[in-house]
Amino acid sequence: MARSRPRKNVQDYYRRVADALIRQIEKGTASWQKAWGVGDKALPYNVKTGRTYTGGNVLWLQSTAERRGYADERWGTYKQVQGLGGYVRRGQKGCGILFWQFETRQLARDKRNQPVLDDRGQPVYETKPLSRPRVYQYTVFNAEQCVGLPPRPTRGGTHQWDRHEKAERVIKGSGAVIEHLGKDEAYYDLRRDRIILPFKEEFPNAPSFYQTALHELGHWTGHPNRLNRKTLVNGLEEGSQSKDYAREELRAEISSMMTGDRLDIGHDPSRHAAYVGGWVKNLKEEPQEIYRAAKDAQDMSTYLVDRARVRDVDRNSQADHMIPSDLERRQRSGSQRPPEPTVPRRIVPVRRKPLVPPWQRRTLSRDRRSGPER
Repeated sequence: MARSRPRKNVQDYYRRVADALIRQIEKGTASWQKAWGVGDKALPYNVKTGRTYTGGNVLWLQSTAERRGYADERWGTYKQVQGLGGYVRRGQKGCGILFWQFETRQLARDKRNQPVLDDRGQPVYETKPLSRPRVYQYTVFNAEQCVGLPPRPTRGGTHQWDRHEKAERVIKGSGAVIEHLGKDEAYYDLRRDRIILPFKEEFPNAPSFYQTALHELGHWTGHPNRLNRKTLVNGLEEGSQSKDYAREELRAEISSMMTGDRLDIGHDPSRHAAYVGGWVKNLKEEPQEIYRAAKDAQDMSTYLVDRARVRDVDRNSQADHMIPSDLERRQRSGSQRPPEPTVPRRIVPVRRKPLVPPWQRRTLSRDRRSGPER
């Protein structure tokens, strides 16, 4: 059951989440720090709607599953589990997640204060922004804590070439300028607005190439003419030892994890160790930073996938060859709820002072068995 939480309790919640994640980061077991192979992982999603959880809730549910040893990605409230014919086993402890409400839905009324009806005589509702967002907490349970739920759906057996084709369309659909150089370097050059990568042949395998490209594409989305992310520009201006530099790397790593999951190409956090100190320091000083980072990472991943989907539509591609949304993937496993339309993001270019030299270059690992560093 959801309930509104006082501001102080929300801060306490952030502190508990941050402390748990700090312990995992220091051990190297946080979700975005762990590598997985093609098709091995899935982000946590709602057992009833099939929708993938978003933002900080993704990381918190992954963290809880890691600590408790759950392998099932499905979560749901007590009532949702009951509605599916199951029940939560006695004595099970749920996991609290946050939901922010920014607008309210209410019955539309005319000048005489009478309900407005449509052509079929049904009441019309309208949404209005709230003057101040409301935050609610929901308690959800993992499917392994329940009895009587439908079997866990398996991930689609997508052929590796289909996965690579989808990843290739994300790269091409982004419109990013990519230069391939005969050097063991991968980085995003903000001044020239382009990504530098080695040739594909320099990587140990195809997933390693696409995972590296997705990480750099995550940085690419932060350009002032796209998502206009302060951590990207400020991180460059202030240098590799700054807070914003570590914050930007955290966002890029989480984003590549999310996109890699959506494309079923796996995740390889080769360079996470270099930023562990900065991540821990930032979370200790600002517990809510992990939620900010996760929200930005979600926006980054959605931005890339949506651009590729729009490009597919423009080319009149067949639906089966388009990159599926998270909900569409769940629907193929049995959920019938239609997807909600994507709201286009408004991009506001800004003027900034001249930037310092390009993004710090990352040298790829000489040990091809360990994959490229990022």
